[in-house]
Amino acid sequence: MQRRQYLKTGSAVTLGATVAGCLGGLFDPGPENVVLSEPEDQGAESSSLAYPAYGEPLPDFSLPDPFTDEPFRPEEMDEPFLCTSFYAFCPAECVLLLGSFANVQAALDAEGLRDEIGLVAITFDPERDTPEALSEHAEMIGIDYEHEMWRYLRPADDAEAKAIVEERLGLGFEKVGGGDAYDFNHLTITFLVNPDTVVERAYRGDRLDVDRVVSDLTTVHESYQ
Repeated sequence: MQRRQYLKTGSAVTLGATVAGCLGGLFDPGPENVVLSEPEDQGAESSSLAYPAYGEPLPDFSLPDPFTDEPFRPEEMDEPFLCTSFYAFCPAECVLLLGSFANVQAALDAEGLRDEIGLVAITFDPERDTPEALSEHAEMIGIDYEHEMWRYLRPADDAEAKAIVEERLGLGFEKVGGGDAYDFNHLTITFLVNPDTVVERAYRGDRLDVDRVVSDLTTVHESYQ
């Protein structure tokens, strides 16, 4: 029996634990359906964050891959995956962030795990981030976007981008400037999500520690085998 099936079955059998409520204050068993230990850089503040963090479910959503038109839903993933938001015209942070994703992809390839772990990048600038722009972006960054485990996701319009990226995932962004040269102020977070759609890590910032991320992904992947 795979771990995912076991965890889902086990999480349903909680009656005994809930009945023994008087014991609940004696110890904190931690969140269910996680593999990694709680990160030291998160602590008790996770409950006040706008986005899901360690031990919390990633909200479900559905967005198409602009190159295949196939919908992506976190709930349908059977493998761990990284997920972040960005816009391809970003002059600074997103270049570094997606460059880190390219390095993670290369490191997974070297470890023989490229076919086992998903990489997902959601644009919140669908007006400019057309399929043509995204393919040029991938070539510039060094991403193999045609690999089956890579997903660029593109909302249909600005309203859907707001609804999913900001409202559901808690990754706030705000357009600044006008005309065709507008930019965004935005939150830069990368989720590591396990096959039970629970967040194992919410890495902050635009420079991912590639070795750490690949190590975390490998640990989660192996636990579900």
